[in-house]
Amino acid sequence: MNKSSVLLLALCASAGGAYADTCEAPDPTNEYQLVFEENFSGSKLDRGKWETEYLWGPGVIINNETQYYVNDDQFDYNPFNVSDGVLSIEAIKTPFDRSLLYLTRSIYSANTVELLWRVPANAALYEVYRDGVLQGTSTGGSYLQTDLRDGIDYAYEVVAVDSDGNGLVTAQLTVNTADRPGEAAPLQAFTLGLDSRIYSSRSAEIIWQSPNRTARYEVFRNGSLYRSLEGADYKSLYETGLSEGVNYEYRVAAYDGCDDLIIEQTHTLNTGDGISPAEEQSIRLVIKSTIYSTSTAEISWNGVQGATNYDIFDNDSFLENTDGRSLFVSDLVPGVDRKFLVVAFDSDGVEVDRTSRVINTADNSFALNRQPYLSGIITSYNSFRFKYGRVEARARMPAGQGLWSAFWLLNAYYKQDQPEDPEIDIIEAIGDRVTTANHAYHYRFDNDGSGLYNQTSSTEMRAVISDFSADFHTYRVDWEEGRIVWYVDDIETGRVEGDQVSDEQMYILANLAVGGSFPGPADSTTPFPAKFEIDYIRVYQR
Repeated sequence: MNKSSVLLLALCASAGGAYADTCEAPDPTNEYQLVFEENFSGSKLDRGKWETEYLWGPGVIINNETQYYVNDDQFDYNPFNVSDGVLSIEAIKTPFDRSLLYLTRSIYSANTVELLWRVPANAALYEVYRDGVLQGTSTGGSYLQTDLRDGIDYAYEVVAVDSDGNGLVTAQLTVNTADRPGEAAPLQAFTLGLDSRIYSSRSAEIIWQSPNRTARYEVFRNGSLYRSLEGADYKSLYETGLSEGVNYEYRVAAYDGCDDLIIEQTHTLNTGDGISPAEEQSIRLVIKSTIYSTSTAEISWNGVQGATNYDIFDNDSFLENTDGRSLFVSDLVPGVDRKFLVVAFDSDGVEVDRTSRVINTADNSFALNRQPYLSGIITSYNSFRFKYGRVEARARMPAGQGLWSAFWLLNAYYKQDQPEDPEIDIIEAIGDRVTTANHAYHYRFDNDGSGLYNQTSSTEMRAVISDFSADFHTYRVDWEEGRIVWYVDDIETGRVEGDQVSDEQMYILANLAVGGSFPGPADSTTPFPAKFEIDYIRVYQR
């Protein structure tokens, strides 16, 4: 068999999923072979095959859209219905209960937060408590506080009362200003960030950032291959037996699963430069939390002046004493608060500082308070990624003002070590333009050779087709080296050719958005529930 037609089935190190990747350019004389198929033949969506939220996290609003993508049956709503071999992604108006507050918050700075809630029926006044102490009252649906300390949990309670002073409903929320959105990092050229830390005249550590599609590293020292490191988890190399005053030149090269070089960088180390300064430490203990899934998260904390060890408590139960500064948790339950307390001690056992952090992996309040519609998205990010091929879906999209159905491909290394960030929109269906197929190819490029991919190029095409809401049609792209061709019902409707065509792995997405910059808002004429129906999704490769 010709090598270029062999599919390399590998384990994606960054996400733990399988993908079909053609390491060699496909031979155009070979026939297409089916490598991925979803016929939705079961009774429910296969969650092992499909993720149901964006890679960049739940509750993220893009394109000014007004839906929230429901994951794992949040809010007692499942937007994914499978019946008779068809997946229906359904959007509805968010079912607000007029007896509830739906308490949430917006964090503006390290010391400022605004509590926000919906106004329940018959409420005349709201009492706001913090850690059990009345802070003030409000006659509307918000309350601003400006005296918080960064990194500290505050337990808020809002009580709605009627005109006679009777309590109607109460809601609680833990707020920590460390959860505020971070400032956008300045655009930087893609780099390994290769550096070193010197520990003594004879020991040091070479450190780097790990590109997320890395399969292995080669480390060279003074021009000769020194270490071969298999796997993506390596981010440093500890060195002993060095000679003070001697230059050691290191070169680290990262390779992907197809043995293609991703990036390499050099760094000169000399222990005669002196021991690297110790990490700057704070006088106050601050805990950060990182949520990975509905059941997993990590807490980590800064170094504190004078502290050498830390006690960790989970809901008031002692877990351990450690000199480390992080804890991974794998048994979280959405909607259930878990309070972690960290106490810092010096070498004599004297307490230096303490603080706590509440983790809850549910995201209910944000969506129910802010987004007027609930809908769904499916992605193959963790189960199937591929390079080049024929991608096809048979589908029917809904008609209606503000509805935005899409079947598309996104680069598997989005905003990481694939700086072009290419995107192939196979079909975008705008609900009030039912005879138009929108196709697009987007990517970023380095306009001036600075290494910064800060310019965007978009090729957008529109084709006249039969009403996409009246019946099922097939929507497809043939993505090959240097070429993307779009088809509707096997009729070519657009193409892009040239060096700008992506040669990096992609994954599949299908979603039903409501509102946003492309279709405009839904209105009183928009039918709900709206249904994006998919008969099958298939990928072929040569």
